Amino acid sequence: MSCKIHQNHDHVHGANCGHEAIQHDDHIDYLHDGHLHHQHGDHVDEHAIPELES
Repeated sequence: MSCKIHQNHDHVHGANCGHEAIQHDDHIDYLHDGHLHHQHGDHVDEHAIPELES
């Protein structure tokens, strides 16, 4: 599976980053500006919330 990378995202998500943590399959995503972000090594994967997709 390929990653949809959120470009130019300097913020590091984690337990105390200030964004809401959401369980997503086998990992934790962080709700950030209507997107689910997953810290993945040296980049951030961008996941969509189906109800919010246009």
